[in-house]
Amino acid sequence: MNLWGTYTHCKSTSDLDETQLDMGKLTNAALVRQGDEGFVLPMPQQLERLVATPANRLSVDVQAMAASCSLHAGQVAFGHGRVDLAREALTGVITLHKQNNEPNYYLAQAHKLLNEIEAGVQISLQRP
Repeated sequence: MNLWGTYTHCKSTSDLDETQLDMGKLTNAALVRQGDEGFVLPMPQQLERLVATPANRLSVDVQAMAASCSLHAGQVAFGHGRVDLAREALTGVITLHKQNNEPNYYLAQAHKLLNEIEAGVQISLQRP
């Protein structure tokens, strides 16, 4: 299954084992991509002027897909009474986004849900 298929499957299932598997696949893919972002192909100056700037492309953010799936997996785990797995999924979102210094929806949601778990409140991403 491709990453997009894994993501859509994660968001559509309430099976605890399946959400955990999907979360793991997406998180691993996001971590692999994080390691590649600083790479620049060295090129002799004579060739550099002949290379065009790459065109902008529309693509998905694997890190955002992993975070969204992890939030869902945390909710599913909590709903099944697996607070340990819920905490693990939510702290995974925090770990994945800890390098960013900018505010992030997924990071804020993970902190909110962890606080609710600690307070013993039923967690939900649904807006009132």
